[in-house]
Amino acid sequence: MTPGRGTGPPLCPHCLSLERDARSRQWRVESLRSRIVAEARVRARAMDWRAAAELVLAFPPLSQKVSRGSTADQQEGVWRGWENARVIRNRLIASAAAGDDTVGVAVDEAQLLVDTALQVADWDTARTRDIVDPITHEPALALLTRLNREVRATAQAARERADAAYPDGYEPTEDEESEAWRGTGG
Repeated sequence: MTPGRGTGPPLCPHCLSLERDARSRQWRVESLRSRIVAEARVRARAMDWRAAAELVLAFPPLSQKVSRGSTADQQEGVWRGWENARVIRNRLIASAAAGDDTVGVAVDEAQLLVDTALQVADWDTARTRDIVDPITHEPALALLTRLNREVRATAQAARERADAAYPDGYEPTEDEESEAWRGTGG
């Protein structure tokens, strides 16, 4: 029995090599698909991103057992949403994007920001209103629901583009294989 294959007769070295090559090709195609999704940008007004980020930053995560950067923090993500909001806010400041300017945020970062903002919005509704209203002049839930729809629509469109670009059975070129091995981070 070959480890990781389950039951059945062992494979000959040639068949084992073919199986590994097929799994490796599939991994490279999945990496290329993931890159398309990761590089997709959710487009929204700068003030919307700012309001969501400021909301999250107003409520630092409190955990008596988890310190920032610890192994438990990395596993549980206690500080991850807060740090993500800080990074997005700093990018907005650095880009000097005005309120109605359209700004793109990577799908994964946008999803984490919206999820975290939706979570903290319930903690103190009066404080949430005091933070968001001066920035966007709309209720926090309406803003976050709209951003959440944009995130989901952008992610779905990116997945469809990725599936069209790299359909099942796709054979990556040598350049694409090299690109996949360099990693999906951009």
